[in-house]
Amino acid sequence: MVQEQESAADMVVRPRNYAVTERPVHQIAVEMAARHELEISGFHAARVDIYVVREIAAAIDDMLGKYPIALRGIAITDPDDGVGAVRGGSLETPRSESRAIWMVLHGPTVATLVPPTGNAPPRRWLRKRRAADRPVYAAVVREFGCALEVAGDFRARQEAQRRLVTESLRGSNDLTYSPLDPGPALVDAFTEVALHGDRAGKLAKELHDILVKMAGAETTDLSA
Repeated sequence: MVQEQESAADMVVRPRNYAVTERPVHQIAVEMAARHELEISGFHAARVDIYVVREIAAAIDDMLGKYPIALRGIAITDPDDGVGAVRGGSLETPRSESRAIWMVLHGPTVATLVPPTGNAPPRRWLRKRRAADRPVYAAVVREFGCALEVAGDFRARQEAQRRLVTESLRGSNDLTYSPLDPGPALVDAFTEVALHGDRAGKLAKELHDILVKMAGAETTDLSA
């Protein structure tokens, strides 16, 4: 859980306390947080690439627009901490209070996803067609799937496992999700649907719907 009070080197910024900043990277994050009434942490770091912040903001705008949940904030860890996986460190336990969900992106790994021309914003007409080719965007979408699990207190796992076991007993050759591990299956399926829309597989759509239903998030058009 991100601390309520942090040092100046790891400041949490809240929508009502935003100050004007000369750093474009931090300003993008501030504006994103203000749009969605979120708290943010770690976006001020000198080595956070502007491309990363733009992609995070785009993904959050899209995901909260389609799947409104009680998200409290977004944190990005220090890119100097070492290499690791993009994980939702604050998403490991069920929600205990309203707006208690934090998305935590691992800065070192996110930094490795920046393309050579990362500072150039994506062309508008490519935004939806090539979402799957935008690794930072895809990583945030996947993390949002984890947040949906928390929003539903992980209730989706039981129903998803039943559906996966049924599909496994049918001997389906197209079963790409493990019945023994419904958590990752739900997140994988959500990510597939969020990135590919109607082009996603039938089972992915079913698992996506289970996750969204249990999270209580009303979705809009899913076409990508």
